[in-house]
Amino acid sequence: MNLAALSSGDLKRVLVIRLAIEKYEKELLAVYEEAKRRPPAKKGKSARVPPQQQPSLRDLISDLLRKAKKPLSVQDIYEASLMAGYHWRSGDPINALNVKMYTDKTFKKASPGMFVLRRGVRCQTHLPCPDALYGLPVPL
Repeated sequence: MNLAALSSGDLKRVLVIRLAIEKYEKELLAVYEEAKRRPPAKKGKSARVPPQQQPSLRDLISDLLRKAKKPLSVQDIYEASLMAGYHWRSGDPINALNVKMYTDKTFKKASPGMFVLRRGVRCQTHLPCPDALYGLPVPL
């Protein structure tokens, strides 16, 4: 770097950046030294935080379809699950959701790529789901 070609303003900025770099290098060295002093992690058991209590994927999808009261696509279900705070452990959640929708007897394909709950599926309360959720009139 040719410092002679820089203006005084540029030289000030270079100095400020150099001082900031030195500061971060010191912080990095302190973190490294602290990590060296810590005992190594035990092998065999990970220190993972247990996942939050969340509903099963089937229960989540059932609730989403029940609340929507219309057929939903896999993409719609995925986006709604994220909005509901569901934590996906799969590396490819869309694929996992596709597999679930096509293999689980709880769900029925309404049209290409659109799904509804199968009639007679029990709600989480273990009572039959109301027919109004399937677009059928409910007797009064």
